[in-house]
Amino acid sequence: MKKWYLPLTVLGLSGLGLVFASERGRARVRQLVDQWMEHGDPLGEFNNFCEEQLKMIQENLDRLSEALEGPPTA
Repeated sequence: MKKWYLPLTVLGLSGLGLVFASERGRARVRQLVDQWMEHGDPLGEFNNFCEEQLKMIQENLDRLSEALEGPPTA
């Protein structure tokens, strides 16, 4: 199977090269990027979601830590 890596890589790269070499291919790539950008930034949305979840986890851990410490004894 390892002897197929190089030919498949060359075919894939040459295919990408052909897409960007033609005006029609570049126009299609631009159209796809424009459509993707219209729908917002999915990575940014995912990043915001992860940050919110991490903030919530941190708050819960802080509350749990306070609960485990218990009331101060004199």
